[in-house]
Amino acid sequence: MRRTIKRDADLLITDEQEPVKSRLRERGAGERPVELENFLNCLARAMLHPSASTMASFVAGKVFQKLERAGTLREGRPSDSGIPAGLEAALQNAIATKGVNFEVAQYVRRLAGQLIWIRGRSGPFASLNFEKAHAHSVIVGPGGLEDRADIRIGLTYMEPYSRFPDHVQRFSRAFLLLSPCELSIGGESWFSTGTGGVFAAEAGQSFAMRCTTTPLLAIWCHVEEPGR
Repeated sequence: MRRTIKRDADLLITDEQEPVKSRLRERGAGERPVELENFLNCLARAMLHPSASTMASFVAGKVFQKLERAGTLREGRPSDSGIPAGLEAALQNAIATKGVNFEVAQYVRRLAGQLIWIRGRSGPFASLNFEKAHAHSVIVGPGGLEDRADIRIGLTYMEPYSRFPDHVQRFSRAFLLLSPCELSIGGESWFSTGTGGVFAAEAGQSFAMRCTTTPLLAIWCHVEEPGR
């Protein structure tokens, strides 16, 4: 029997349910903090690598093109960042692989304390512990370190033996995995992807994600203004 997934719920976007308010100030493109700039450069190298899928590179390429202009940068640090307890273990898995994944993970570690971490709602086929076993953060986008409305670059963390709620993507989205992961896109069979995997899920496709013995850490990005 074919299962039905609600099409009005893209569960990687949490700010509609839990708005993030922060004090902002305008800064120019030349003033983007060095660690954030270096993180974005490393992420671009990973997501635009020749081994990435054509769709993933297409989606990520549009995001990085828009990053030529800096957004609004948040002042200071959150009073309670709520960094997931298992984040360091997930980062260590990526750091052990060396190469560009090592560099991306090192910058995530340095930025983690400046991020606002949010737990989203559960949904169809999610693991029973999901609401306590995961966290999202926006690095660039609404409420992020660089606040802007046109794109979003985010992090998703899940504890071992967790499954993300099945949902339908509102936007075409590219992912970089900093951990092993199992995926099902568009209702197709599950497949495994290792650390450093880059893939995409198109707007309107169903999306399912789970991890087993190691925590999951994924970086994802999309353009929030299709066609622009």
